[in-house]
Amino acid sequence: FERSLPSSLFPMVVWGEQGVGDEVHFASMVPDLVDQGAEVILESDPRLVPLFERSFPGVTCVPKETPPDSAITDDMDFQIPSGDLGQWLRPGLDAFPDLDSFLIAEKAQTEALRKKYKNGGDDLLVGIAWISKNPEIGADKSIAILDWAPLADIPGITFIDLQYGGTEADRATFESETGTAIIRDETIDQMADLDAFAAQVAALDLVISVSNTTVHISGGLGVPTWVLLNTSPLCVWMQDGDTSPWYKSLKLFRQAETGDWAGVIARVEGELRAFKAAKG
Repeated sequence: FERSLPSSLFPMVVWGEQGVGDEVHFASMVPDLVDQGAEVILESDPRLVPLFERSFPGVTCVPKETPPDSAITDDMDFQIPSGDLGQWLRPGLDAFPDLDSFLIAEKAQTEALRKKYKNGGDDLLVGIAWISKNPEIGADKSIAILDWAPLADIPGITFIDLQYGGTEADRATFESETGTAIIRDETIDQMADLDAFAAQVAALDLVISVSNTTVHISGGLGVPTWVLLNTSPLCVWMQDGDTSPWYKSLKLFRQAETGDWAGVIARVEGELRAFKAAKG
């Protein structure tokens, strides 16, 4: 890919594909294109445009729409779906840059949300998400809310609901059984405003989640994130290891046996106690 690039600046359309989490994942390679001389027009889910505009200065960020945004013209030199960038820019593990993050949340909103969640206290702020709504494999990736109950025994933690969709019943069940609330911020609608959701995630000390959009956002922001994986995870997480070359701040917790979420949660509980102790 690098050998074929023109010697001067050249326009390139990169169009997002698959789900929102995938678009964030693949957008991590956009800075590589800029460094190699591309004038990138990044077409994405409209909800990602504000976040991408802030995160990728010099990139023209436009929403997916029909007909295409006026910035996309018939005389563009190059175009590529974002998922195809990997074969050129990430051919091996040594091709990954040493980046702590590539997304930038809105600073003032992040600070306001953190102050609100801390509420004058010193609890650790931990965001959780427990469901994947992927119609084909979501059930295998999801964890029943009461399976998380051992984490409620750890003092000094405020749990923040990062799960998209309605969670009222699950939160009520969890609080009834454990005595611990999972805080839902009704001012943040992840499905409608991903920029506000990024600020919410950036306000937290730690995110613990199944494999869904949440971990791509938190990983992109560089927030410490623990991803809970089944025995057949998506290819982005590979088949073994506890780290991800895509996101430096992630740690992966894998099932030892199919369906064994109890073992995963037990390991998370131990590490969360240590994480809390280290934070004081």
